[in-house]
Amino acid sequence: MVDYASLFSSNLPRSVATPPGAGDPVKYIFSITNAVPEVVDGDEYLAAIRTGLETNGAASLAGYPPPGGHVGLREMIAERLAANRGYEVSPGDVFISDGAGGAIAIILESFINPGDAVLVEEFTYMGSLRMMMERGAEPIHIACDDDGMLPDALEDALASLESSGRRAKFVWTIPVYQNPLGFTVSEGRRRAILEVAQKYGVPVMENESYADFRIDGDPLPQAMSGISDQGDVFYVSSFTKLLGCGLRVGFGVLPPGVQDALPQVNAENLPRRSVSHLATTMVYEYMRAHETEHIEAVRRALLARRDAMIDSLESNFPSFCEWTHPHGGMMMFVKLPERADTWSTLAKATARDVKYNPGGMFRSDRGRNNHLRLTYSHNSPEEIREGVARLAELFREEGYFEG
Repeated sequence: MVDYASLFSSNLPRSVATPPGAGDPVKYIFSITNAVPEVVDGDEYLAAIRTGLETNGAASLAGYPPPGGHVGLREMIAERLAANRGYEVSPGDVFISDGAGGAIAIILESFINPGDAVLVEEFTYMGSLRMMMERGAEPIHIACDDDGMLPDALEDALASLESSGRRAKFVWTIPVYQNPLGFTVSEGRRRAILEVAQKYGVPVMENESYADFRIDGDPLPQAMSGISDQGDVFYVSSFTKLLGCGLRVGFGVLPPGVQDALPQVNAENLPRRSVSHLATTMVYEYMRAHETEHIEAVRRALLARRDAMIDSLESNFPSFCEWTHPHGGMMMFVKLPERADTWSTLAKATARDVKYNPGGMFRSDRGRNNHLRLTYSHNSPEEIREGVARLAELFREEGYFEG
């Protein structure tokens, strides 16, 4: 027998703790921001593929995609960023990636060494956090209010690092329908965060994967990438939550000069890192034909699901529990009494066919587990009501609802 343990690379990702039950299959999926199932139109997707192949010729699939990915899609992304996010970029600055996570992985691989500090929100997206921790980074959580990172807390952290001879690699933020906290950072707070980051010469990584998911409320403020004129903001987003997570089509925009310097995204390396040209062709053709109606269909579906989850929490959880009331995105963040331990309870929940994300999954210390994230994009409103009632029953049995 081969001793494979002796052959493994020394560069394997570091182990990151996950709670028991995290991988269990369940009916009530409140743990993943899947695309809304009923808006995934297989017939229209097939028609988009056919249009793309007829326009470009099936032989276009014989070779590798062009540098940076599908040219038409990159042009579309640049147009959408200018129109929707106030961010003027050249299509040549855009690169197509394997979802937003693919763009994030390229950035982390290119900049992060073990021990590097990355400043993140008080709770931050567990996928990016996991990738940081696997690479040995030191995520430092910055206190937040309903308007995002507190600038004073951010400056304190940067000053503390500087006083110890260190410099953070990034200020890492999700300023639109933040995952998991749900807030959208105002323009004033965005400018304040940029000002602090610029004072210490630290670039900002802006993840706007939920910018297409406004349900109601005020229009979104301008992207931080559009506000700054210092070339110090990295931008990532995705079509996966909008059109289907299985498509894995996202994109990134790098500051001037960075893209040419990264071997991960230049032409000779694209065969190794490129995204399916068939998938990007479908996304381009479908969005050209159906963008407005598709986004509106998603908005209506998320509105019904969000309201069902709010109603269910109000009906099943005691009033001393707290939860966010998001105006967009796909999730709500819930706070239980301090004695609650959603990490240890997860496996009991999956045994009842319900899954959520413990608060600790959004923290590098795996703490603060009297919180949990509930996503509402996958299940129908009726299923959301059923699942939340089951979860409340479990929490009641565990003593989490005792006054």
